[in-house]
Amino acid sequence: MPREVVALVSADDAVAAVRVHADRVHDLLRRSGCGVEESVEVTESYAFGLLDALVNAPETVHDMAGWWFGRALELSRRLGDAGAEPAEEQSASVLAGTSGEAQVRAALAALPENERAAVMLRDAYDLPIQAVAVALRRDEAAVATLVGVGRLRLLSRYDDRRMPDLGGHTGRTPADLAILTALADGTLPAARAVPLRRHLANCPACEDVVDGLAKARRLTAALPIIAMPDDAREPMLERIAVRAAAALPSVDEVLAAVEQDDDIRPAVAPLAVVLMIVLALVLGVGVAALTQSGSGANAANQLPPVATASPEQPSFSISATTTATPTATATHRARPSTTPSVRPTTAGPTSTQGTAVAEITVEPTQGPRGTIITVDGTGWTPDDEVTIVYSGPISQSRTSATVASDGSFTATLTANGLVPGDYTIQATSSDATASASFRQTS
Repeated sequence: MPREVVALVSADDAVAAVRVHADRVHDLLRRSGCGVEESVEVTESYAFGLLDALVNAPETVHDMAGWWFGRALELSRRLGDAGAEPAEEQSASVLAGTSGEAQVRAALAALPENERAAVMLRDAYDLPIQAVAVALRRDEAAVATLVGVGRLRLLSRYDDRRMPDLGGHTGRTPADLAILTALADGTLPAARAVPLRRHLANCPACEDVVDGLAKARRLTAALPIIAMPDDAREPMLERIAVRAAAALPSVDEVLAAVEQDDDIRPAVAPLAVVLMIVLALVLGVGVAALTQSGSGANAANQLPPVATASPEQPSFSISATTTATPTATATHRARPSTTPSVRPTTAGPTSTQGTAVAEITVEPTQGPRGTIITVDGTGWTPDDEVTIVYSGPISQSRTSATVASDGSFTATLTANGLVPGDYTIQATSSDATASASFRQTS
């Protein structure tokens, strides 16, 4: 993402993610062999690790649930399956305590490890495919295929029947297991789902696969969850909320940062640039027409005596950047016209036009939040007003200064970003813009 979107996660969003997934992470750890106390402790420590990553390395957290489950999954792989069912109270479920639950868990245990993890995360813990991809460190298409194959293999072992396949596929619609998996989940966009369902009516192989995918998902989703004990869960959520409020921005601060980014406008509006180009083209055509008419016989008869002394026909280039010859200048003055003439102009100092006249330097170039930054400018238009903005992931700091007679100014800013990262200090006046970087370390 162009802007550090994960860095714009509010404290409320982080706490909500922990609240929703805490019991499921705890269930994953318990069923991997962790004891009761160890599972609670690891679940909380990984939740604090998620908050630290959001603050110190937001680029590593592409999905909060995926990041949290990914760490728990790594630990469960090192521990291995304990084999015995934990004797604890489980959530209400149609399979809880029945032979069907044991049958589904036996079918899951027989799957290859990567397929079992994909099916459990997607169906038992109801994570979106994007979060599963982050947890397994794979791309979404590969994860969707893993989920599809795992479901079909699970159903085959559960029903003790041949695994459904696409060998009998007919028709021109491609047979793609990842797309059929999304169709079975109900997550395929309507524009693609409608024609695909029409295809199923004429392709028994694809219809059988989709029915099998949907049934396997229902079986796994019906498995009960071992929730954290209430006397451990609520205190953990309170500690997470306190830490999140201290380390992450509030919802209002995130919205203010987004609005500030939307308020930043380019120094020259795009419409103005287009109008300038059109005007330049019109002026160019006018100059070309003037040159063409001046080269005729009537134009030659109107030349003053000084110009007729030249043995050559007076002419000048159409290009606006080329200087006319003295003879052409005399011709142009002899024929007054209402058509605007193209004259070279000299632009004021601006870093946006490639000049190095107006510039700024900052001291220091890095530091923690609250650092006072001194901004020195040189080469600016005297008496002009300069606006200096400290902008980045989350910041609202700005100030202004008046340029002295020697083209210099000095101003101070506070590094007030709510998260660490690279920030930009930009100075803008009526005719120039310059910028410098500042690294906020905390």
